[in-house]
Amino acid sequence: MGSHLAERLLAEGIAVRGLARRPADAAFLAQQGAEIVQADLAERAGLERAVRDCQVVLHTAAWTGGPGLDEQQAWTINVAATGWLLQAAASAGAQRFIYFSSVAVYGLNAAPLIDESAPTPPVGQLYPDSKIAAETLVRAAQTDGLPTTIIRPASTYGPRGSAWTIGPVEQIKAGRLVLLGEDRGLVNTGYIDNLVEGVLLALHSPAAAGETFNLCDGTAITYREYYQRYAAMLGRERLPVYPAWLARGAVSSPGRWLRRLLGRPVPGPWSYHFRFNPSRFSIAKAQRLLGYAPAIDLDEGMRRTEQWLRAQGYLA
Repeated sequence: MGSHLAERLLAEGIAVRGLARRPADAAFLAQQGAEIVQADLAERAGLERAVRDCQVVLHTAAWTGGPGLDEQQAWTINVAATGWLLQAAASAGAQRFIYFSSVAVYGLNAAPLIDESAPTPPVGQLYPDSKIAAETLVRAAQTDGLPTTIIRPASTYGPRGSAWTIGPVEQIKAGRLVLLGEDRGLVNTGYIDNLVEGVLLALHSPAAAGETFNLCDGTAITYREYYQRYAAMLGRERLPVYPAWLARGAVSSPGRWLRRLLGRPVPGPWSYHFRFNPSRFSIAKAQRLLGYAPAIDLDEGMRRTEQWLRAQGYLA
């Protein structure tokens, strides 16, 4: 997400400074004129260097899951570092702080349509709970005088995408992606260029200060339909199917105990809910306050995504 925003801002002639743990990963942005500061989110001095003299701070980085960090380290990255960055932005005199959260903050809510007024109670799983806690810090900074905006993306896909683009392709190729029964849970898609447009609208709109926005395409399809699109790109007619009761069993008390005994990861309640959730996430607020109007539909977004995946060799 951050790289796409940086590219767009640079193309509009806006000076961009980015923070990267490994500057080589951001070399293509440096070639386009971005200034890259080498630092870690857990390094307060590096955050202060990164935001010095910045009018706007866009906080897109986060721990999103996986075994690379222990729980305390992940909490530091997602929550403590957000607080430090807010403090640094306020001290630097920033005029706006835009925080990228997630629709994961809605937790186990299974309402047919979820808008920004829905409650966000902790669910006992690290990723959604850390995002909820970070949002609390962002709202407190707004109260203290730093204009902030919270963006809650849904399932963002497109060129350079990881979890919702490269991830499914690599899993399908390795034979690890399986459908769970009918897999009728909904994927609320968000093509990356649509999301960038929404963020820029929020960035330039005084009405966005102090507000929270769901940002996706306003389109939802089932997991089965979503993953089958990537399977088709790879020339595969169907994906393997496991009974849905296996997934339900994995989150039951006996199933969790057995997975621990076998040394396998134990799925959290939100992970299971997200896969089977029938909810759609409303973008009506962004449409009303920002004039948000996603221009790239799912078919075109997938066409562009496939084109990029082929060019990068992922579909070989």
